[in-house]
Amino acid sequence: MQLAGGTPAAGKRDGRGGVSRSQVCRRLGRDVIYLGVQSQLMKRLLLITAAVACFLARGVALRADDASGPAVLPPPSWDEPEPLPSLSQTLPLRSFDELLPEFVEPKVDEAASPLGLTSMLTWLSSPQWWGPEPWNAGLELGLNGHEGNKSALSIRSGGHMKRVTPQWKLDSSLVYNKNQTNHVQTQHNAKLDTRVDRILADSPWTVFSLDNLIYDEFQAYNLQMSLSAGVGRQWLKTTTVDLLSRVGAGGVREFGGVSDHWQPQALFGMDYTHQLSKQQRLAVKVDYYPQWENFHDYRVVSDIGWQIALDKPENVSLKLSLIDRYDSTPDGAQPNSFDYAVLLVWGL
Repeated sequence: MQLAGGTPAAGKRDGRGGVSRSQVCRRLGRDVIYLGVQSQLMKRLLLITAAVACFLARGVALRADDASGPAVLPPPSWDEPEPLPSLSQTLPLRSFDELLPEFVEPKVDEAASPLGLTSMLTWLSSPQWWGPEPWNAGLELGLNGHEGNKSALSIRSGGHMKRVTPQWKLDSSLVYNKNQTNHVQTQHNAKLDTRVDRILADSPWTVFSLDNLIYDEFQAYNLQMSLSAGVGRQWLKTTTVDLLSRVGAGGVREFGGVSDHWQPQALFGMDYTHQLSKQQRLAVKVDYYPQWENFHDYRVVSDIGWQIALDKPENVSLKLSLIDRYDSTPDGAQPNSFDYAVLLVWGL
């Protein structure tokens, strides 16, 4: 439509190549005035409408045309993304041993732990098992049998495991006996002893724990368990003689027996080892367990071993073993149980 007053002169254009917003608003007002509208009310309504339209257009333009960028966002890019690198390119292949962390031996503060509880955990950790202090372990076996008018079979087996370090001493042994006569079982028992001593620096005193487990099918109980702890003293220690005594307390229980409950007990013990010669060694161990309520109710466990090293093979020796277990209250069974055997010992 041709507006009154002719075609307006070309105005300045904005940065986008069009007429600026201010020019558009002025033209709208001028065109409304030049319109041939007879009613004054209609002219006023048209002017108000044009002013509101310009105001809204200016506000939208100010929000869109700020310093962050153009009012119209560029279209999204539909180019395919670059593929991610494979795992083999980012992580080179390595062996399983290279992936394991390097073991670092922890430092032990003896002043902060006077009893060496922290060093005990270090000593028991697997990397320390094969440290500079070697293990002394061995297996023993004795066998005797007879077939004829009578049938007899006797088996004695067991083993030991020992280790001595500047702070700790471990001594563990296992003995198993089984005898049959005319296919009738006449003996069936086992004994497990485990003792751990904590050496207190350069002092002759030690702190120990002693666990004793006995199974005997021909006793009034099925299983006897004894747990004790206390202090010990190293009276003599040379290259040929080792003498150690101990005093402590604990408890004993006879499972399946008449007194099937824990009973307090004391402990007095002694270990004696003598290297008689280059090939002969004598070891004696005695433990006395009296009841706290009555010292006339007691048990005594004695273990004597005489070991002779053979020339060939070098890791085999001959051993004479004597084990005696005495109980002052056998509950109807024999108070004394005596086992003896001659067997071979293979050192590991």
